[in-house]
Amino acid sequence: MAAATLTMARGQAEKEFKVEVESIGHVRHKNLVRLLGYCVDGSYRMLVYEYINNGNLEQWLHGTMSQYGVLTWEARIKIILGIAKALAYLHEGIEPKVIHRDIKSSNILIDKDFTGKLSDFGLSKFLGAGKSHITTRVMGTFGYVAPEYANTGMLNEKSDVYSFGVLLLEAVTGRDPVNYGRPTNEVHLLEWIKLMASSRRTEEVVDPAMETKPTKRQLRRALVVALKCVDPKADKRPTMGNVVRMLEADDAAPSLEDRRSPMGHCGDGDPSGREPSGTSARYSNTAFV
Repeated sequence: MAAATLTMARGQAEKEFKVEVESIGHVRHKNLVRLLGYCVDGSYRMLVYEYINNGNLEQWLHGTMSQYGVLTWEARIKIILGIAKALAYLHEGIEPKVIHRDIKSSNILIDKDFTGKLSDFGLSKFLGAGKSHITTRVMGTFGYVAPEYANTGMLNEKSDVYSFGVLLLEAVTGRDPVNYGRPTNEVHLLEWIKLMASSRRTEEVVDPAMETKPTKRQLRRALVVALKCVDPKADKRPTMGNVVRMLEADDAAPSLEDRRSPMGHCGDGDPSGREPSGTSARYSNTAFV
């Protein structure tokens, strides 16, 4: 087991916390770390998760796990696709939908089969269908937070989509979203990627630690999907169901210059991976097979 300790805002009632945690406990998906239980003691809350013993994506890309080898392109895409399916399930497969709010590489745990599992629901927010939430206290991690959420507190599923796009760019490049140790024009990963794309130097953005590089088609697909996800306008970002379909599509990948690509108009997919819950959680009519 693994435990996460939270100190909640004074205004959050114990009853509200228990209701939300119990709802999260009903969620089942192979790419989500399973919540086993919780403890409450005054203003302190502890969440108890299943234990995943192969590190997290941040450690494999930037830290201690890199000593065991470098993640291949195939492993990175497998992990990223799994997280995309988990988010599609949270956003589109259950009601009320769940907005994670803290998508980042350290929250992507990796099991022995190099399957990615999204963890840490401590900041998650439940929203009814078609609803947004406005908060004066922005949660999340610098470098991953969507601009409209950071600037106005407006939160919906497109906030997670933005963070996922940054995560995908991090996996492709092996770079942190923000690194003040780099040259000025490379400090912010997203701005550097846009600069390289506009200069037609996208092949140079691939993590140099990878011995076998992705094909041009594979790289182009990943970058197109990521850049769609981080569109400054939230309503222009794809749904996570669309993201899954784009990442899995067999057709030719579009160019980065083609903003009218058919890949941007794929219908919502049916992300696979839902596990039988045996609980009273309410699911939509979306088929998860």
